[in-house]
Amino acid sequence: MDVQLQLSGLNELLAVIYGNNMRLSILLRELGFEQPQIEQLQDGHLEIAVTQFLEVIHKRLTSDSGKDTYYQILSRRYGLDGEPHQQLSAIAEKHGFSPEYLRQLFEEIIHRCQSKTWQTELKKSLKYIIVIQLGKMHERPTHEYVTEKLERLSNLRNAAEFTRLIYETKRTEILKQIQSELNELDAEYKPTLEAAEDNIAALENEIKTDVLLYGESVSGGMYRASYTQGRVSWDNEGMVKYATSHPDVLQFRKQGQPIVSLRVVSKD
Repeated sequence: MDVQLQLSGLNELLAVIYGNNMRLSILLRELGFEQPQIEQLQDGHLEIAVTQFLEVIHKRLTSDSGKDTYYQILSRRYGLDGEPHQQLSAIAEKHGFSPEYLRQLFEEIIHRCQSKTWQTELKKSLKYIIVIQLGKMHERPTHEYVTEKLERLSNLRNAAEFTRLIYETKRTEILKQIQSELNELDAEYKPTLEAAEDNIAALENEIKTDVLLYGESVSGGMYRASYTQGRVSWDNEGMVKYATSHPDVLQFRKQGQPIVSLRVVSKD
């Protein structure tokens, strides 16, 4: 097994899962490991960490019945077993699948790996694996080293809170000025807009009444007042009973009230 091929395949898979050209070293930095710690891992312990991490992926892709077809496909596609990776067509032939079916299956596997749950859980597992490996190497930070970082964090947090306080104060002052201007604008235009809406509503009501009386649709300006006859419905149960002995079933006919709707029509 070629460890470099295995690591290269894992890096390729991580880029697919997380995007942005993700690599194992970048992911470790995102998880809070410093460059010296990552370099220490590469001195004989990285292979163990990669193997354990791939076991996590293997387990997550193994069905309840114990079948690991999904992982085997992923492993061969990216060379996670340390052997040269294969194209999907070759993998399909090995498993007795059609190329099209395997392509769809592969997309399903990748989609599963890219889920937020997978992304989160893989990061948690990797961090745990690396912490254990560094612990076995006795790569533990000193108490003073952690304390110094905590002090830096406190200073950064206090500075951020102080800056936020200044920001909120200035923002409140600006909003007060803007709110005053908005209140003046409302006082100037709100009565006019409300009066216009009242006039529009009143005129629309008049038009609907007029069209009801006119009995036909009417177009004018940008509007069309559509006249629609009331929906005709029948008392089916009553008609069935009555029709057995009376031919004059029209007395069961019911007709609703006509309605008028307004809509904007485009002018060509």
